[in-house]
Amino acid sequence: MKKAVLILLILTVPFILFAGGKKEAPAEEKTAAAVEEDWDAIYAAAKEEGKVVIYALSSRIFDAIEEFKTMYPGIEVEAIDIPTVQQIEKLKRENEAGVYNADVLLLADRTSIEMDILKKGYAKNYVPSTLVDGVKTEDVIPAKYRDEILLHSIEAKVIFYNTDSYSEPPIKNLWDLTEPEWKGRFQMKDPMQSPENMNFLQMAVMHADEMAAAYEKKYGKKIVLSEGIENAGYEWLDRLVKNDIVLTTSDGKTAKAAGTAGAKNAPVGICVASSKIRYNEKGTKLGIAFNVEPKFGIVKGNFLLMTADAPHPNAAKLLIRYMLGDASGSKGMAPFYVPGQWASRSDIVPLLDKSLEDVSSLAWSIDPDFVYYDGLKVRDFWLSR
Repeated sequence: MKKAVLILLILTVPFILFAGGKKEAPAEEKTAAAVEEDWDAIYAAAKEEGKVVIYALSSRIFDAIEEFKTMYPGIEVEAIDIPTVQQIEKLKRENEAGVYNADVLLLADRTSIEMDILKKGYAKNYVPSTLVDGVKTEDVIPAKYRDEILLHSIEAKVIFYNTDSYSEPPIKNLWDLTEPEWKGRFQMKDPMQSPENMNFLQMAVMHADEMAAAYEKKYGKKIVLSEGIENAGYEWLDRLVKNDIVLTTSDGKTAKAAGTAGAKNAPVGICVASSKIRYNEKGTKLGIAFNVEPKFGIVKGNFLLMTADAPHPNAAKLLIRYMLGDASGSKGMAPFYVPGQWASRSDIVPLLDKSLEDVSSLAWSIDPDFVYYDGLKVRDFWLSR
């Protein structure tokens, strides 16, 4: 298998989702939600500012801001759809040049947020005291989702299968993907172009003991590693490559290949659940294989930050408050309130029959220390196959 070696920018140290190893955030970056704010005064000041600018990782931001403009007349909203890696680089370049354009960031990749954004003082954690429906933030957003970095929502990278081809998930163990029957029939976006997919591979290596246990559960015997391979996670990667994994240029192409209506013996693929399960509304036949040994995939956090030098700080506060939505999942949360996405608010009921706790237990969260210190080793192993 040939893989193009992309610039290191694409491999910005990947994100972490509320796993261990967190740093203590500076006091000024930890805004206590218990501090009451005068929202009438904030709105009045925001109207004087007249504008708010948000960099967001999804085009759904354009739908999200529509109601904001009617709720807060006198405030113009400029939304820029830009992926996380490019968003971070843009913010860094602007700050280095003394240009302060953005007020709010909606982005993923927690490790990069901590190392490249918060630590360098380009942004800060802001938690509104109350939400748009008057609910106290601390009553509906658990501390672990707000005290260090405010979590907007959680998504999952899942294994999709075709419900026309299979009456039940055909993959029950990650080692299934190394079997001859799946040769050339497992797809994913090239991890050299997707930090999240590289995270998935890194976590398989980190959790080598779990991978070894899953192997023994499937085959009834302990794994024997190939020469020169140090653990079961690396062994799985090696066998995955040798089984002709198909690398695509996008999650969309992977999802469409896996979900083609009427297909027989369709491939399976790993994709972001929230954005791709919606393809079923247009006729695709995608199902999610949640119960896979040892894990079905990884979970991904989307975070809200206020830039440190926001030119419109009061309007930024209003927008962040609005983006967290209300208990019905409307307002700024509405475009993100979809199957396969879980809000940080505990009073918003998920649209899939899996709770946030269920999904967190069935998927790997990203360990920041492993990614930071050992992630490049996994990448290099992948490239060498």
